[in-house]
This record gives sequence, C-alpha cells and structure tokens, in this order.
Amino acid sequence: MNRLPLFCAIDLAERIERAEAQLMSAAAEAARLRRGDDTGFALRVAGGVATYAEDGSPFNKLAGLGFDGVPDTAALDHIERAFADRGAAVQAEVAHLGDPAIGALLTDRGYRPASFENVLGLALDGAYERVTPPGIDVRACRDDEFEAWLDVVAEGFAHPDDQGVPSYEEFPRQALANAERDFAAAGVVYYIALRDGTVAGGGSLRITDGVAQLTGAATAPAHRRRGVQTALLSARLADAAATGCDIAVVTTQPASKSQQNVQRRGFHLLYTRAILVKQVESSEASTPPGAPIADHATGAAHASDEVRVLQYAGSRQQLRPLFELAEDSPTQLDSYIDDGRVLVAVRGRTVIGHLQLVATDRADTFEIKNMAVREDAQRTGVGRRLVRGALDLVSREGVNRLQVATAAADIGNLRFYQREGFRMRTIERDAFTPRTGYEPGTLVDGIELRDRVWLDCLLGP
Repeated sequence: MNRLPLFCAIDLAERIERAEAQLMSAAAEAARLRRGDDTGFALRVAGGVATYAEDGSPFNKLAGLGFDGVPDTAALDHIERAFADRGAAVQAEVAHLGDPAIGALLTDRGYRPASFENVLGLALDGAYERVTPPGIDVRACRDDEFEAWLDVVAEGFAHPDDQGVPSYEEFPRQALANAERDFAAAGVVYYIALRDGTVAGGGSLRITDGVAQLTGAATAPAHRRRGVQTALLSARLADAAATGCDIAVVTTQPASKSQQNVQRRGFHLLYTRAILVKQVESSEASTPPGAPIADHATGAAHASDEVRVLQYAGSRQQLRPLFELAEDSPTQLDSYIDDGRVLVAVRGRTVIGHLQLVATDRADTFEIKNMAVREDAQRTGVGRRLVRGALDLVSREGVNRLQVATAAADIGNLRFYQREGFRMRTIERDAFTPRTGYEPGTLVDGIELRDRVWLDCLLGP
C-alpha cells in the first residue's frame, strides 16, 4: 500500500469532526436506551452535537462545532442549561481548523482551556497488510470475552506511559464499562489481543462515511513493548481498508507514547482540538457558601427553597469556609482539598453544605473525606441528603463500601453516621497530634481531640 502523507484541508477536518459528532450522538442514544430514562440527550447545534449520557460518562461533551456556522445564543443557553440541570460542566472539543469565531464565542461565555488532544490520520490506499509479532494474536472480541477486554483496557488506561501531556480526563470504571457497551450498540467493533494465550490488550474500530475511527486502544503494563499495539493497529487498519475506507484517524494526547507509536506506523498530525470547559453556571455550586447566585446566560437560578444535591465543578477554594468547619488543621486541609469529587447541597440560590468523595487504595471502596453543613442549616436534614447522594453515586459506579473517619471525641458525628447506616470498624489512636497538624489541647464536646474512629457502610453483598 502506498502511504500518502496527508494534507488536512478544511473539508477533511469537517468530515472527521462530523464522524466524531455522529459517534457521540449514536453512543448517547444507546446510553438512553440502556438506562430507559430521560437522563441523557443529544442536541444538534451548528453542525455539531451536544451529548450527555450519565454521570461521569466520556460522552458528556460538545463535539463537531466550527464547520457549519456559529451557534446562536439561544441554542447555547439551552445546551448549557441542560448540562447544568444535571450538575455537569460543559466540555467543548473544538478543532483549530474550525471557524475561529467559535473559540471567541465560547471564551466570551466563560469557557476556559483545560487541555488539548491531537487528531492524526493515515491515507488508506488498497489492501493493508497485517503485522503479527511472534506470540501475538489479534481477533474480533467475542461477547463472552468482553469483560476480559474491558479489564485489560481499563488497566492500560489506569497506567498511562509517563510521556507527553497528561490526560485531562479520568473516568470511573463503571462509567467506562457502560460507555464501551454503548459504543458496541453504536456500531463500534472490539478487537482483543492475546500474548502467548493471555489477554494483553484491546482496541476498537468504528467506520463512518469512509472514515475509520480507531478508539479505545490500551495494553496492560506487563505486556508493553512486545508489539501488542502494533498488532492491534495493523489488524484494524487491514479491516478498515478491506471495507473501502480511505482514511483512518486516531486521537492521542500531545507528545504521548501513543502519538509516537502511530506516527511510526505512518500517521500524520492533522489538527489539534482544544478542550474548553465551562463550569456549572446555573447551578449554585460555583459560588462561595452563603453567597447569592447571580442570573447567568443560561437563565435565572431556581427560586425554590428545596434542597438539591449536585456535583460541584468550581474552585475548591470557594468552598474552603465549609471545608474548615470539618477540618481543624489548615495543613491537612491544604493536602487534600483538591482531591476527588465534591457534592454540594443547594437551597434556592445558595450553597449550604458539601461532601468530598475520594478514592482509596481499594477499587471497591470510596471515602467521605470532608463533609460539613453551614451552621444555620444544620439539623435540617441537609447532611442526610448529602450522604444519601454520595451512597447513590458510588453504588451506581459499582463501589461496594463507603467509609468515613471522624474524631472519637465528636459524639455528634458518631451518632449521625451510625443513624445513616455506618458501623464502627477501627480506632486509630493519637491520629490528631501536633505532628499531624493539630493544636494540642483541642476540645470537641468537652473531650480532648486525640483518636480517630473509622466507620463504613457496605453497599453490596
């Protein structure tokens, strides 16, 4: 095959971005059918699409903009409100070959650069020869092999090569599993790679309008540098060429090992996408605790006094007064305030409580790291709503246990968590000392702050 170097004209970029928008739309629809509810959506806008599948999904984005005019204000208002109603930030992936007015419009509306990704392409001309290193076997993944495929791809994504720009995105395993199942319903074909009979890697392929989209490729760390990715790539290229595709495309992190690998196989850099993110606007979650929320372009804030629990996407420093209600050590707080995810309780136009969720060294366990409710809203059920929101969130992600630590001296917290179904597990003596950043002689409920109690709540069998 004659591998022609590619010049990426505007019409080629438009074709690739249209294929990406079609894939996101089909995947979001598959997610909607899987869930059987109205959580997700796919909204057409100026040649692109805004899609949302579910919390934490890689399909939650705005794709394909910039090649069919500039979206009007009303359309963006509607899209941003749809994301905000689900407690999600808006992530727009904008090709640098698109209309420059798109970037100006989005930045004027509060979108900020978060990362970049490169789109590379390879011209397919006739048959493409498979390359199979010794001991490597690549074939279409059978239905009964999907879990093994998912395990090895998830492991590969969890241990990226330390080269190039780190990925901006991370997805919970359950969200990734759901997304891959939805991809299958959207026409994506999976390939599994075995090395000496052991599952070593996986990849996937979708064909749209003569464009072969190479997606989801990863190799387990123990099998890297053995030709697994070469075999996966060549198998997909051979199949794509056999079906009449004239171009194959792949998306990588800038300067990453993945980019280096595909360039060695003849791919050329076509263009770059900027990842622009607008934090939750109409959700009151982007304001400091106790502050009123101004109306935004997405519409006026809710006037109801009902307490709602949303995922927070703003600066953690804006929530610091709430964090400090539950943490006596500024040093300790500085060490973890930006970790994990945060839920906020919102009443009307004001944030009145928060809960911070972080991962642990066990994949099946998450921890409530910090939780507090504004003093004038305590004993009104807000804390219970936050905890139940956290339990619901992690249970949907396949987590089996939620744990929390509190001071043995804090009788109120011990009573609260036990009423919410948590049970005491262990006591950690002398956890609160000057060595760990706590002032000596600190009293809680008249008891000296010294020991820590760990509690947990089991979510599964």
